[in-house]
Amino acid sequence: MSSTAIAPLAVVLALATAGCLRPGEERALADQTVGAASAAGVTVAVTDRLAAIRTLAPGQLDLWLSAPVVEVVVEVAAEAAGPWRITIGNALPDAELRDAAGAVIGAAVSSPLPTRLVRDLTLTAGRHTWTIAPPAAGPGRFRYAAMADIQTGLPTVHEVFAAIAAAEPRFVVCMGDLTERAELAEYAQLEAQLEVLPVPFYTTLGNHELWADPGRYQQRFGRASYQFVYQGVAFTFVDSGDAALDPVVEDELDGWLAQARDRDHVFLTHFPPIDPVGLRDGAFRSRRDAQRLITKLTSGAVDLALYGHIHTYAAFEHGGIPAFVSGGGGARPERWDGIGRHFLIVEQTAGQAPLVGVQRVD
Repeated sequence: MSSTAIAPLAVVLALATAGCLRPGEERALADQTVGAASAAGVTVAVTDRLAAIRTLAPGQLDLWLSAPVVEVVVEVAAEAAGPWRITIGNALPDAELRDAAGAVIGAAVSSPLPTRLVRDLTLTAGRHTWTIAPPAAGPGRFRYAAMADIQTGLPTVHEVFAAIAAAEPRFVVCMGDLTERAELAEYAQLEAQLEVLPVPFYTTLGNHELWADPGRYQQRFGRASYQFVYQGVAFTFVDSGDAALDPVVEDELDGWLAQARDRDHVFLTHFPPIDPVGLRDGAFRSRRDAQRLITKLTSGAVDLALYGHIHTYAAFEHGGIPAFVSGGGGARPERWDGIGRHFLIVEQTAGQAPLVGVQRVD
């Protein structure tokens, strides 16, 4: 009798334990579905899944980009040929839509936002390869802003964005915690606030995006783990929203580290693997996992690591890699640290050490 009662309990405990051991598995697998859709006689595939497909309906395709340069392959059936409006959000202000030959395509439609590219074009049946990119540029000096941890500061984050805009970065990178509770209204408010920024906002998620269905994040902003290259510098974002990396993400990271081995490389995630202060429980939940990640980053010759989660500013090193925590997006600051809302400005030139400065908003 007891064995009959214990067996089902053992199964339940085993299943529960498996889920606890890999809380990020579902998100990691969902990342693999981003940037692919079929509807209305059209199939869209975004190379490396570097864009979220927000709308695919007759005559309409809406994308949200996760990178400065994005390739899109579109297969059009005969019944879907005809006029289409392509709307591209989170684009560089000087980006254009080009065909496989490099020619600019589509009639420009006026947009109130510099980061929104709208083009009307006539699609013929067959396969089309597009690139959304700024004018070609080789390695050179550029500036970007880095920030994290908006959370309860969402109603006033436009003030942070305005200060960032005044610094004239090429784009903004964010290490997560965009919202307080991952509510749909919060995501809508964030997008409205982002209209203050004249440049794109590339991000990963944080633990606060897990308070509700993380699919809400992926449907709007795309992948939580991805890599892009801009002017010879690789940027790798990974999902550590539950204070660890899922094995699927670790495998992807191994590939990205190998691909960027001979490039300048910036690594971004929400949780720092180790707490730079050591007193705030602001790190990976496993020291072994943390050490494994640091070893990977060191072996992969990463040049700079950027983190959030702790609502303060910290500059430190791990494994010889310069690392920074910048959690000043508006969430309640650490009480005694003396720094409130802030962001980082990074001056980057391929082949040279990045120059990182902190800029206060308050």
